[in-house]
Amino acid sequence: MNKMVRKQFFITTDQNRRLKAHAAATGVSEAELVRAGIDLRIDQAPAAQDWRDGLDNLSGAWAERKDLNEEMQEIRRSWNRRSQILGRKTKRS
Repeated sequence: MNKMVRKQFFITTDQNRRLKAHAAATGVSEAELVRAGIDLRIDQAPAAQDWRDGLDNLSGAWAERKDLNEEMQEIRRSWNRRSQILGRKTKRS
């Protein structure tokens, strides 16, 4: 058996209810159901591609956008607002 690693995570109230009901109905522990769900999800994921393939797919994705300058200014403003909320100094302040 593989060595177990402890993980903590949050699930919704509905997921908790359904998990408990399924565990009780099948006689399988909640932890085993979670592990099986993780395995199932990962096994169904497409095979990992080389990162260059993903980059090639993104190449030119925003080429048609005419508002990139405005978009980047808004993104930078949101970074500055977040920094100010957290009490950090920004380059522009």
